Amino acid sequence: MTIARQGNGDAPDQKEQFQALLVRCRADVEAGPPEAAVTTRGRRHAGLSQERAASMLGVSVRSYGDFERGLTRAEPDFLERVASVLHMSAHERHAMFLLATGQEPPQPFSNQLASVPAYQLALDSSVLPGYLSNRCWDIELTNQAFRDVWAGRERPTNVLRYILLTETARDTVLLDWPEGWALPFLRQQRAALAASPWERGLVELQREVEDAAYRDPVLRELMERSLDDEYIHPNGETRLINHHKWGPTQITLLMTRPLDAASGHRFVWMVPPKPVDQMP
Repeated sequence: MTIARQGNGDAPDQKEQFQALLVRCRADVEAGPPEAAVTTRGRRHAGLSQERAASMLGVSVRSYGDFERGLTRAEPDFLERVASVLHMSAHERHAMFLLATGQEPPQPFSNQLASVPAYQLALDSSVLPGYLSNRCWDIELTNQAFRDVWAGRERPTNVLRYILLTETARDTVLLDWPEGWALPFLRQQRAALAASPWERGLVELQREVEDAAYRDPVLRELMERSLDDEYIHPNGETRLINHHKWGPTQITLLMTRPLDAASGHRFVWMVPPKPVDQMP
C-alpha cells in the first residue's frame, strides 16, 4: 500500500463524507466467522471491525484508521482492494474514488460480466473446449466442447475446488493427478492469494483446501511439497485428461490475461494434440 499524508487543503466535510461512507460499508459487511467484527477491546458489533479490515488489506490498524479518517491518500490499487473487502456496490466505489482522489474510478467495477452474450458467442464460436472464469476460479461461462469433456460426469463449477477436492475427478478424469494437476494448482492458488489477500473467495477456497488436507494425507503431503517452489502458470503447459469421447488425451492449456482488473475474468482453452476433427 502506498499512501501519503494529505495536506490541509481538503475540506473537512469531504473527509467526513469519506469516513462516513467507509464506516457504513464496513457495518454492512455480513458478520460471522471469520469476518465477525471483534474490536481490540473485545466488544462484538455488527459488520467488519477496523482490525479485521486492516488484516484483510494487509496493513496495520493504525494505517487503516488514518486512511478511513481521510488522513492519508491511497493509490488506486489499494482503493480497489478496499472496495472488494467492504463489498462495495458500483455506486459506493464510485463515491469513494471521487472523495479520495477527486477523479473517476479507472474502470467499471463489477464482478459480473460486462457483456455475457459477446463472451458466450466467443466461446461458442470455437471448436476447442473453453470456459471463462473469474479471479476466484469460478467457472461462469462454458461452450459445448467443454461440456462434452464431462458428458455423463460431474462438471466443474470452480476450477480449484474441482481439481483438489473432487475425488471422482482425481480418480477418473484428471490423469497424473498428483504431479500434473494438484501440485501446480496448489502453487497457483497460493500465488493468487498472495496477490489478492483481500479476495474473500480465494480465502475461503484456501480454507477448504487446508481443511481437506487435514483429513487427506495424500493432499496434505502435496501441500507440503507445493511450498518448495513458486509457480506461475505458463501458457502452453500440457496436462493429461480422460476425455469423454477422445479417451486419455494430452491437452495444452492456454489462457488470456485478465479481461478486467476488478473481476479477473479470463478465457481458458483446452487444446488437443491434433485438430478436433482429427481426434477419435
